[in-house]
Amino acid sequence: MQTTSCLRWALALAFAGASAAAPTLTARQVIARSLAARGGAARFAAVHAFHFRGRLELPRGPAGLEVWGGVRPARIRIELTLPQGKLVEAWDGKQAWQLAPGAAAPVVLSGAAARQLQDQALNGVDLIAAPGVAVALAGAGRQQGHAYVAVRFTLPTGDRFTQFFDTRTWLAFHESYPGGVESISDYRRVGGLLLPFRYVSGPPGRPGAPLVRMAMRLDPAIAPALFALPGS
Repeated sequence: MQTTSCLRWALALAFAGASAAAPTLTARQVIARSLAARGGAARFAAVHAFHFRGRLELPRGPAGLEVWGGVRPARIRIELTLPQGKLVEAWDGKQAWQLAPGAAAPVVLSGAAARQLQDQALNGVDLIAAPGVAVALAGAGRQQGHAYVAVRFTLPTGDRFTQFFDTRTWLAFHESYPGGVESISDYRRVGGLLLPFRYVSGPPGRPGAPLVRMAMRLDPAIAPALFALPGS
């Protein structure tokens, strides 16, 4: 009985010592490890523009997707080819606009729709490398077979989301945001950077809509007029 008690006491001390010795990372240190695992912060900071083609797998069938982005300043243009025609949305650094399929003229967006495009522009090549984003630790644990550390991001627009980083690879594999979740996978090398090529997002507990990148280029030549409101 005494031996068993001593053994339990010794084990308790051993586990307590191991726990105390385990480093507690800050949110910035988690991000730094992820960036290092994916090519390095300097390489991310050196990217000025990007372009990718892909598809969005909607319930009624796949939709062609093409995206152009500028990093400094943050700008984006998204073209989604739907059965009824092409939907174009953009953020030019100051305002958001949309040209709906079959519409004669674009409209300027405001409110949540404009913030969403601004957030996507800021995301650029990878949001965790973007300046001006506030971060904080949001927990740790296990999910989907990953031991993770979670980091909450607060964007300049005030919007928030949380990414979950695998503590072995330091790659993000999951994201939660107001009203939805997203899985992140299929990392590939592009210009020396390791970038995800598959995202599946949707409401919690329901099948999501996969977005698949098929080809991506870094630092292509992009004319600023591509992001501008047509006719402005």
